Amino acid sequence: MKTVFSATMLPVLTASMLALFSLNTLANEPPRSPPSFEQMDANGDQVLTKDEVQGPLLNDFDRFDTDHNGSLSEAELPAPPSH
Repeated sequence: MKTVFSATMLPVLTASMLALFSLNTLANEPPRSPPSFEQMDANGDQVLTKDEVQGPLLNDFDRFDTDHNGSLSEAELPAPPSH
């Protein structure tokens, strides 16, 4: 019985320790800054289209597109979040 317990608990304990180590490592990483306008502007046309953005910016694209031309100029972008 002792061998069965050890054989089943060792992988569980190992996985638990790795998960805790991974979470601690992620918590200690500095926050990444958002990409610059130039980095997002894949084709270099000085505006961003829905194909060039992702995440929250894509979710709120239409709200930020104040002139309703289907693209975002750098002036239409919100300020990046501060950390």
